Amino acid sequence: MTTNIRFLYACVIVKRIGKGNRLRGINKSVWQYLSLLFPVVLLTGMLWNTAVAQTSQRVYVTNHCSNTVTVIDTATNTIASTITVGNGPYRVAITPDGTRAYVPNYLSDTVSVINTATNSVVATISVGDSPYDVAITSDGTRAYVTNGDSNSVSIINTANNTVIGSISVGASPRGITFTPDGTRIYVANSDSDNVSVIDTATNTVISTVPVGDFPVAIAIIPNGSRAYVTNYFPDSVSLSDPGTVSVIDTTNNTVIATIPVGVGPELLAIKPDGTRAYVPNIKSNTVSVINIATNTVIATVPVGIFPFGAAISADGTRAYVTIINPGIVSVIDTANNTVIANAPAGECPFGIAITPLAQVAPNVTIRGRVESASGRGIFRAMLNLTDGEGNTQTVYTNSFGYYRFENIVVGRTYNLTIRAKRYDFAPRVLTINEEIKSLNFTAEK
Repeated sequence: MTTNIRFLYACVIVKRIGKGNRLRGINKSVWQYLSLLFPVVLLTGMLWNTAVAQTSQRVYVTNHCSNTVTVIDTATNTIASTITVGNGPYRVAITPDGTRAYVPNYLSDTVSVINTATNSVVATISVGDSPYDVAITSDGTRAYVTNGDSNSVSIINTANNTVIGSISVGASPRGITFTPDGTRIYVANSDSDNVSVIDTATNTVISTVPVGDFPVAIAIIPNGSRAYVTNYFPDSVSLSDPGTVSVIDTTNNTVIATIPVGVGPELLAIKPDGTRAYVPNIKSNTVSVINIATNTVIATVPVGIFPFGAAISADGTRAYVTIINPGIVSVIDTANNTVIANAPAGECPFGIAITPLAQVAPNVTIRGRVESASGRGIFRAMLNLTDGEGNTQTVYTNSFGYYRFENIVVGRTYNLTIRAKRYDFAPRVLTINEEIKSLNFTAEK
């Protein structure tokens, strides 16, 4: 395949896609006794569903043409947030604890670091030339970034978000992933038509595996025994012929199978149980479903124009696929391999990653004291904390004026009001980013 054709591929993609329950039966003396022990929490209206906060996931999508990241709530398939990042964001990876997302910006030669609690950029890291993809170690301490025009992999210390090293690999490295045990990194080198295998103990290349034509992405099954590599171009002369997926036996780093898929296979994803791989085919407008046991395509799912990236929910029931035109994410039911929903994204959605289960919208505590101007604690002051959807949690202060809100979702903005006999308090607007231990209020009169 000529360099000009490869360049044309890059240009076409980058340029053209151009909220009362009440407590009953408690007399005043009992109430006062209990209030000495703890503040009483009441829920008014619709109860806050903390189970949802513990089980729902969010999808992070890089929008290459609008320089943004779209955050999609999987419970509703709607946009939860839009974040501005660098120029030409390509792919995205999320730390194992779900607190940070790392986004390589292909045209800025940087990586944006997103705090997933606040959905804001907290750091921008300079890396090599034309960063494509990023993978994060299982302990979350390092991020490895492929630099397509530097033929290198940058190593980022995630504690301080600085580059601490670089590894030379093949020509135009794109896809990157780790083995489950974290001892090896596999890098797909597009212009070398091979995969570099890196020993993470020494950060050196220990093996080079020839694969198909123009490998762009790579994923490893959960038991670590096989790596699946998408080869964008076919082995034949005709560009309209199907691309392939090379299967690497990671025990000896040899190709043991080649699977024909659609035309232009891109960023594949593998189900958590290791039984299926989902491969978006950008030029066929389909997603190929591979049976891992037999290394055969068992289903082909029609989607929109130019499907690019894929990610799988933690329970394996949904596959999320970025569709460049018209800028959406299609949701595939993996039980029957049909599209069941489409979520909005930005302009030219490319990369996609999904937060780990139970890491979305962590719950925290807010506590403090309500007091008079003289500093005396106010008994049974009522505090109402209301989120943007009108859901309200109500607590009452104890005999010493102390209150406590439980299970408050971070990253949200709340209105807080206080009512107490003979006292006035101004309402407050709070954006909760972490646990608050001493949020105190003094009466205006």
